[in-house]
Amino acid sequence: MNNKEYLIQILLKLRSIGIKNDKVLRAIEKTPPHFYINLLNPSKGVKKINIDEVLEIAKLLQSSLKDSYKNENILLLGFKSGWLLLLLTNFCKRVYGICTSITHKKELGEFFLNNNYKNIYLCQGESILSWHKVAPFDLIFIFEKNDFPFADIVGQLSNKGHGIIPSVSENNKISMIRIDKESFKSYQNCNCNLLINSDLI
Repeated sequence: MNNKEYLIQILLKLRSIGIKNDKVLRAIEKTPPHFYINLLNPSKGVKKINIDEVLEIAKLLQSSLKDSYKNENILLLGFKSGWLLLLLTNFCKRVYGICTSITHKKELGEFFLNNNYKNIYLCQGESILSWHKVAPFDLIFIFEKNDFPFADIVGQLSNKGHGIIPSVSENNKISMIRIDKESFKSYQNCNCNLLINSDLI
């Protein structure tokens, strides 16, 4: 199966599970996951993409993005390959990422710069407050287990903003929840473990 056939398969699968948002579909078609990964790591050969990861990322985008609202700033923590960072550039003016290490920041930063992606900004840090000077954010995504106070997340949200974050229940089950400026929490219908462990994100 060539790259184009694989993209068609992905798009058909997305539509079959209810991904109807044309902006999300166009963003994925513009930079397919397999194209991105092979561009990021050309020396490692063709890497097999876990299509379930693609589906969960698309579901998360469709449920998080508001068609009538133009996002200014979006913040991500807990990403690895950075495909989601690139997808989000289609939906906002600026994407801010918190990298896990200096090496991670350097590798992704050089890749984005060399490929002319100019509205992605990276720093290295472990705190959700690493980019607090450019807050507020219309969206905050966290893809790692953490013990950040809700106040640190809510305090960085714009008035209409919300965060999508992992939450651990009393029986140690991890779920993705949505939290807004009023600290209202709602559970999201997504595979939290798959998102947290996704190399594609």
